[in-house]
Amino acid sequence: MYCHIWGTVLEKYHKLQPKHKTTDKLKVALQTIWEEMPREHMNKAVVIFTKCLTTYVTLAANDGHSEHLQ
Repeated sequence: MYCHIWGTVLEKYHKLQPKHKTTDKLKVALQTIWEEMPREHMNKAVVIFTKCLTTYVTLAANDGHSEHLQ
């Protein structure tokens, strides 16, 4: 999901015309793209990250054995 978010940002950046020639202008452009991104993308990324992190922590607590997961 993270790749999807950054892929969307990159896609929108490539559509910008003209390209920004200073770091400050690039920063403003990327902030604008980020702010305009649908919150659903962010919410899905958080849910997926939380599930992955929970699974990792549970596996680590069980010495990496998935048979202990319910």
